[in-house]
Amino acid sequence: MDNPIRCRIPDILRSKGQTQTWLADRTGFSSQRVSDYCTMRRLMSLQVAKLIADELRVPIEDLYVWERQQE
Repeated sequence: MDNPIRCRIPDILRSKGQTQTWLADRTGFSSQRVSDYCTMRRLMSLQVAKLIADELRVPIEDLYVWERQQE
């Protein structure tokens, strides 16, 4: 199983000229919760990741940098 090692939401927002506050407004989450996701103090559920990915118009897997595990 792959593990997320870094959240890419701040990078994606920057590339789109948007802020975490904008994302919070668009998703209905508090700014603090979006910040927690961005700093990985809190990991997103699949439903949250889907909602955020849809708002950002990126695939879910693009929300994180993934560490590949050897099988």
